[in-house]
Amino acid sequence: MNLNEYAKIYDWEFELICSRQKHDVKLWKKLAQHYGGPILDVCCGSGRVTQALAKMGFVITALDNSKEMLKILKNKHLRNVKTVLADMTDFSLEQKFKLIIISYSSFQQLLTLKDQAKCLESIKKHLAEDGVLAMDINPHILEGTDILENEIAFIADNPERNSRITMFTSHKIDRKNKIKHWQDTYVEINAEGKRNEFKNFISLKECDQNYMKMLFEKTGYKIINIFGDFDGGKVTANSDNMIYAVKSSYKTF
Repeated sequence: MNLNEYAKIYDWEFELICSRQKHDVKLWKKLAQHYGGPILDVCCGSGRVTQALAKMGFVITALDNSKEMLKILKNKHLRNVKTVLADMTDFSLEQKFKLIIISYSSFQQLLTLKDQAKCLESIKKHLAEDGVLAMDINPHILEGTDILENEIAFIADNPERNSRITMFTSHKIDRKNKIKHWQDTYVEINAEGKRNEFKNFISLKECDQNYMKMLFEKTGYKIINIFGDFDGGKVTANSDNMIYAVKSSYKTF
């Protein structure tokens, strides 16, 4: 992802367009209450989930590879939160956690089996005994046409920046490797009429249920639950999200 400019509007855009995804917080809260802390939030971004759990009193380590996103999180001045700049495929912390979470399909930014396995191995080293990893997977990444040319996704006012932002989105689907590549272009006009344009790129890999089961087995995890929605419901063919809760299938020392 290209986050230099995009990070500045991330929270605003999320509130604007992610009306369904924002409800994931209630499931993360339930899991935190059930499994307890300390908690590791992998790919924490600007701290949307970190903030919700910190306000409940949990001690959280928030890990991300974006300095821009972590700066926004730090500026929220949350108690009991430690930020770590690191890649989710290779990190080393002197702590183990009762709950590790990866929210909002962030795991799917890893586009190869090798990188996915490296991430899960790094996480396993940081799980406390009987610790749980929970991750949110979007099983429908490849829906839509193979190529989408630029179309307007939204036009909206941003009060904090005193500007109006138009977002154009396009994508290409690599069906062989099961990856969807997006390019989003933002055109911002401020109150004085000054124009600012920036782009954000993101690619996500589709990971269906069979693939995830294979991946967890390959990396030494056992699935203890799969939720089909943010209310903790069952998986159905219409589930837009699959939230996996897994444990290490063997003890680490």
